[in-house]
Amino acid sequence: MKIFSREPDTWKELQDFVSQIFKECAFETEVSKVVNLVRGKKEIDVYTEDNSSDYKLVILVECKYWNAPINQEVIHAFRTVINDLGANIGYIVSKNGFQSGCYEAVEKTNIKLVSLKELEEIYHLKWRGEMVKKYSPYSKPLLPYWLCSSSPGKTANGKVVDFNTQLLLSRAYSPVCDLALRDYFEEGIVKYPFSIPVINDNLEPTGVLEIKNDREYFDFCEKNKELALRHHKILFEEI
Repeated sequence: MKIFSREPDTWKELQDFVSQIFKECAFETEVSKVVNLVRGKKEIDVYTEDNSSDYKLVILVECKYWNAPINQEVIHAFRTVINDLGANIGYIVSKNGFQSGCYEAVEKTNIKLVSLKELEEIYHLKWRGEMVKKYSPYSKPLLPYWLCSSSPGKTANGKVVDFNTQLLLSRAYSPVCDLALRDYFEEGIVKYPFSIPVINDNLEPTGVLEIKNDREYFDFCEKNKELALRHHKILFEEI
């Protein structure tokens, strides 16, 4: 899967996964939003707006964690909701596909029938770009330490730091550091899986972490975005 490392286990988790995709794409997103329609109120599983686009797209999502394929009645009911609200796009995300005739029912409409995996494919590049944008500011303070890793660095007092430890830090926090050198991730730049050392506050290796996909990459950045700078400051005797 492009964005998540596993499939959702419940309907609520499917809804949360879908919501998370759009939130991490920097869309204004609400879960279980109640809207007013021509014939009454309707609760939308995921309501989201792409305010960064020129057209400020409104997107509605129905999440179906059914053990059987979705039938045409669901399609027709959702089409009414889309039309009443004037939404730009509607997604029905199904755990187990769609019955025959459903795809014909959405022809020439703005409704798309997808699995969670297919929804991830659609938004993967947008999601990845926003995640890079979110975490790249944490990489820039590391550049003075990282770019001198081809030779031993020095502390503010002129003391030469331990070069092996300097290289260890550069490897351990390379996922954060690397973001400073890219405005976005191009397909194929990062080769998964890859392994990096895990270190403690004594700047000693304690194990190895394998990163297998983009989700694990950005989870690492979230967990270590401040620790990376702190460990470099410890090495260079700045704290």
